[in-house]
Amino acid sequence: MGIEDALATAEGLHEHTSMNSRFRPSFRDSRGAKRLRAAMLLLILPTTSCRRGSEPTTHPTNHEVFPLERRTGWFHGPCLAISDANLARGTAVDLVVMGEPQSVLQGQVGEQRSSPASCAPLTEGRRSHNAKPGTFFYDLEGTKLTATDMGVGIVAAPQELTVVNGLAQTDLNSDGGPEVFSSCATTEGINFAIWTEKPYQGTPLLSRYYYLGYDMQPTCP
Repeated sequence: MGIEDALATAEGLHEHTSMNSRFRPSFRDSRGAKRLRAAMLLLILPTTSCRRGSEPTTHPTNHEVFPLERRTGWFHGPCLAISDANLARGTAVDLVVMGEPQSVLQGQVGEQRSSPASCAPLTEGRRSHNAKPGTFFYDLEGTKLTATDMGVGIVAAPQELTVVNGLAQTDLNSDGGPEVFSSCATTEGINFAIWTEKPYQGTPLLSRYYYLGYDMQPTCP
């Protein structure tokens, strides 16, 4: 029964009571009707509230796909190259240092950089190839990197990185399987890539190129 129907019923009861109580003072009839209406409302409102509370509630999902293209880059020494132009200083970065075996270090995002000071990728002869539109460079702070270390940097990684059988791995896309990292030499630079489960099998999830500007012996498969 809706609130309007209940009030109509209360009015009908009031009229019936008035017809059968002519010898009672009229002010009592009025007061009795008001009491009846109030009582009916008290009975109806809790029912309405319960009905509303029983309706299913939808909750927003907290699952968010990790923005691999924007939050993953490469580094040479304490200089990170990445596609995100708005990284906040102090944001955590996991650093996969390439080598045999690979290792994992931690650091924080520093100031955005546009000069070659302490940023090898921006030195003369390299800058024109590496500082392309959409690529931004940041200092890396609070880390034990050496000036010659190179590898892949992951900003605010969704899962912890571990080293298994000499390869760093983590689950970046939350599919339950590991992502692994690779680097290999081209004729003039280094190609960094992220793969599912095993390097150089299938198509890489992400590939980035670091131009060094001198002749190298290629090692890429």
